[in-house]
Amino acid sequence: MMLDVFLLLLRPALMCVDAGSRKPHHIIAALIAWVLDIVLAHTTWALIAGKPRKNEWTISQTLERLCVDINNPDWPMYYGLARKINRISPTGDHIKAAIK
Repeated sequence: MMLDVFLLLLRPALMCVDAGSRKPHHIIAALIAWVLDIVLAHTTWALIAGKPRKNEWTISQTLERLCVDINNPDWPMYYGLARKINRISPTGDHIKAAIK
């Protein structure tokens, strides 16, 4: 359920974070998504990608690291997910390590 809510909030949250939107519903979405992102990064996502390292609070921060490790056997999944997030982002560059 928490992941479902996070995914629903992702696009409006990225409108605030990446595009600088100050519409109230984008700001609220960003705040709620940020909290969910931190919780998910340290619970569900940690089971998939391993425990976040120092200064990795969000899934995006972890993906930044995972997308440059092309020797990781799960790299295609991480890179694909990062590219999908970038396609959702209004600027197309939320995860810099996955920009073509």
